[in-house]
Amino acid sequence: MKKRIYGVGIIGAGFMGKTHTYNYVNMPLFYDGLPFGIRLVGICNRTLKKAESLKDDFGFSFATSDYHDLIERDDIDVIDVCTPNNVHREHITTALAAGKHVYADKPVCITDGEADDIVQHADRADERGIVHQVAFHNRFYPALKRMKALVDEGLLGEPLSFRVSYYHSSNLDRSRPRGWRVSKTEAGGGVLYDMGSHALDLVYHLLGRFERMSGTALILHKTRPDESGGTIEVKTEDHVLLAVLLTSGAIGTVEASKIVTGSNDDLMIELNGSRGAVRYELMRPNHLLVYDTRDPEKLRGFHAVEIVNKDPDSVQKFPGPRMGIGWLRGHIASQYNFMKHVFEERKASPSLQEGAYIQKTMNKLYESGICEKPGVPGPWIGV
Repeated sequence: MKKRIYGVGIIGAGFMGKTHTYNYVNMPLFYDGLPFGIRLVGICNRTLKKAESLKDDFGFSFATSDYHDLIERDDIDVIDVCTPNNVHREHITTALAAGKHVYADKPVCITDGEADDIVQHADRADERGIVHQVAFHNRFYPALKRMKALVDEGLLGEPLSFRVSYYHSSNLDRSRPRGWRVSKTEAGGGVLYDMGSHALDLVYHLLGRFERMSGTALILHKTRPDESGGTIEVKTEDHVLLAVLLTSGAIGTVEASKIVTGSNDDLMIELNGSRGAVRYELMRPNHLLVYDTRDPEKLRGFHAVEIVNKDPDSVQKFPGPRMGIGWLRGHIASQYNFMKHVFEERKASPSLQEGAYIQKTMNKLYESGICEKPGVPGPWIGV
């Protein structure tokens, strides 16, 4: 049987555009016997030179600075959105309205109105069989898949508490020029949008919906160099700390920061229940720490369960079930999940509706004033 070949157009040729390009190119290596193929058709970037560079390096058919050139092509089935947050809604909704399947970077947008618009377009897309997914790639590391399975199987018993933290150190340097992720106009928010969205999505994915939250945030450097050599005021937070109550009754904390000295890409998850517990660190991704009170007392304790590259979806064993996991593995698994659902004509998760739920949760925190009084917890708000 002849394979269905899906044409892909990527909007955004920066870091995430390169990441997503890598994954489309290499997906057949990790998932042997794919019933579909992928062809890189168009790459778009507001700075055309960047798009042309990716075109030459990876074999896109053409490069452009106008994303409509991708949307209007009949040979492009999938639009991959890797642009700054303030243009996500426009790119996502335009692509969905044109009948394109959409894979979108997080956060899906900025305002609640934009989130509502995306949900309306996503609902109509569902009715038309158009597939969409948000790039919450941390869900798809093999260890996180195993964690989700253990939670669903009842390892925790009654979920009681949790702690999720996500640390970088990239904003410590005062002399670092302000990029778009520090721009209130382009990013819409700070570390809560950029990294906190991942942390909140994992809590939601593993333990369920939110009931109430409270939090505080801080900005380390009030000004930074701008692109022209001057200085500009910083209005986006570098560190956020949240107290969270879930509808299940479980309580916990979510913390995201770009000013934790010594950190690299430190995502840590702890889930505690009445019968068991589980822990995971992204910088030590090959093992999952599991505690089960049903174990014999003489053997009871946290056990390092080897996960390495044991991904149940990757049956061809490349690069091998005993080989270590790298950062790109979660991304390629996330995009595989999306493309598989496109081929099978089934709704994917995390969907744009789920992304909008996380977005509106974060917006309620901003509206509560968490950035206005650093170190002072904001009010408990219903989410």
